[in-house]
Amino acid sequence: MAHRIPADYKHTRSTPFWNKDSVPKALLTHHNTKKDVYGRLSVMAGAVKYIGFKSENDTVPEIELIIEEGHFGVSPPQYWHRIELLTEDTYFNIDFFAAPDAQLEGKGFGQVVSTSKE
Repeated sequence: MAHRIPADYKHTRSTPFWNKDSVPKALLTHHNTKKDVYGRLSVMAGAVKYIGFKSENDTVPEIELIIEEGHFGVSPPQYWHRIELLTEDTYFNIDFFAAPDAQLEGKGFGQVVSTSKE
């Protein structure tokens, strides 16, 4: 996740802070950010494992990265991944950034995230 969010991309939304009890199940399964959308996952406490895949149907990870307290990771548009919370006290949120001319459809979280079930 050594990706940089382009300087002209605009912050479009922030999620609430989540923990092991409140994290949306969609984040724990295969999903991606939509076209023209980057996600920046910030860990405030504990640690999150980011697991990336080459395609929607791959089951063997292409990358695994541990994001620890005080750090963040950036997920590029349309890259299939999932996360795991690694500690009981993990607490994190996600900020989304979209291209200036991106046409985002849907509501709430669904506006920036796609799951394999769609």
